[in-house]
Amino acid sequence: MLTKVRTATLSGIRGYPVTVETDLHRGLPGFHIVGLADTTIKEASMRIKPAIQNCGGVFPGEKVTVNLVPAGRPKEGSHFDLPIALGIMMLGSEMIELEDTAFIGEVSLDGTINGVRGALPLAICLREAGIRNLVLPLENAEEASILEDINILPVSHLQQAADYVLGRYNLPLYKRKETGRPPEAGSLDFAQVIGQESVKRAILVGAAGNHGILMMGSPGCGKTMMARRIPGILPALTYEEKVEITGIYSVAGLLSPDRPVIEQRPFRSPHHNITQTGLIGGGTRPRPGELSLAHRGVLFLDELGEFESKVIDAMRQPIEEGVIRINRNLEEVIFPSEVMMVIASNPCRCGNLWDNRNPCTCSRQQLQSYRRKLMGPFADRVDIHIKVNPVDKDMLNRLEGLPRMSTAEMRDKVSRARAIQNERYRKESFQSNGQLDEKGIARYCVLGKEGRELMMASYDRLGLSMRAYSKILKMARTIADLEGSDRIRTEHVAEALMYRVDLDTV
Repeated sequence: MLTKVRTATLSGIRGYPVTVETDLHRGLPGFHIVGLADTTIKEASMRIKPAIQNCGGVFPGEKVTVNLVPAGRPKEGSHFDLPIALGIMMLGSEMIELEDTAFIGEVSLDGTINGVRGALPLAICLREAGIRNLVLPLENAEEASILEDINILPVSHLQQAADYVLGRYNLPLYKRKETGRPPEAGSLDFAQVIGQESVKRAILVGAAGNHGILMMGSPGCGKTMMARRIPGILPALTYEEKVEITGIYSVAGLLSPDRPVIEQRPFRSPHHNITQTGLIGGGTRPRPGELSLAHRGVLFLDELGEFESKVIDAMRQPIEEGVIRINRNLEEVIFPSEVMMVIASNPCRCGNLWDNRNPCTCSRQQLQSYRRKLMGPFADRVDIHIKVNPVDKDMLNRLEGLPRMSTAEMRDKVSRARAIQNERYRKESFQSNGQLDEKGIARYCVLGKEGRELMMASYDRLGLSMRAYSKILKMARTIADLEGSDRIRTEHVAEALMYRVDLDTV
């Protein structure tokens, strides 16, 4: 006797379909699972047998063999419990057609179906494989229901799933809970920031073109305050982005009943003692790190100089490519990492290098070591470099009571610039100016005669690298988009050059 039940497994944040084949034949009683199953799956035999018996069923007294197809790819996860249990419970029944139905879920000893990680990526891959009905734990129903073209059938007990498979019970379709209102923007507003107009302009340019930004200044001048307000000026998530980001958080186990779907752009701010694996991702069973959790949002590195050098260096390639590649067990796991990089740092370890009121206590050796970490190859990959000066008493008195640009106004400007880029790049592989490659720069960042002359004059004077040269062109394109200009004018180039100031010489 043979049964087949459809399910899936994860590789990183992507799933691939798996068929659970269950065979019963004469021989000494036994329960064997084959097909490159991990320890969690092999332990299913200890959970499934009492679960079936506690549901009033009879576990076969003969030899049971479970094969996970394709047998040559590794599988992991407790969500295999439900399809394996159903495969066993179907043995001896008439042939049941389940070609368009799949099952995922962890089974407790009493038959309760528990939630699992990665339900949304699993549902996506099953949908792409032609599955139209997905039976899964009630706990995961809300996150999976974001998909519009697959029927979600939640269950809370093994007996429910068995009755559905055997035709004794029809599971009701799950209807997504609609809040009826957009997600709240929060209480953080750029109108609360006094002064720092040049920095806010740089942030506006960065958000409009998805450019990274490095802010360097003395402690207390507002770097962190402004960084935390950046997600509020970014455009609202599209449906595709919500699905993508929710899938990442599902795999990481960071969804909750209060937040089953990610509705707002992520803002991640890891502590400076984070490990390379915590930031990039990986592990024995690769899981997304902070770079991937900030995908389509903001990754804020506060006090960059306090991070370990190897952790900083590990971010170079992911920032350039927008993906993280991890090789485990002869397989390549890919995590996305398209983030807006926002970095804040003091000019030295004590923070008083630029402070006229408090003398710097760092030695020359400490300064050199600290600045080498800040201004190395990683910082060169960040588009915008800007100094943040403290607001003095006289400026505070002048600015007090004057109107300040709000987050809503900045978001409108960013949204218009992003809309221009979306239209321009609708047939390209990139969506924003910050993602332009060399070919895209040559095509879309064409300068006039005066603009080229200014760039050539600045190349040697500022000691620009070719990478910095390209980034200036991309920023000039973004500034032109903010102004609604089809061509890049000289003043756009001049402003872009201001954002590549060498902070090591300031």
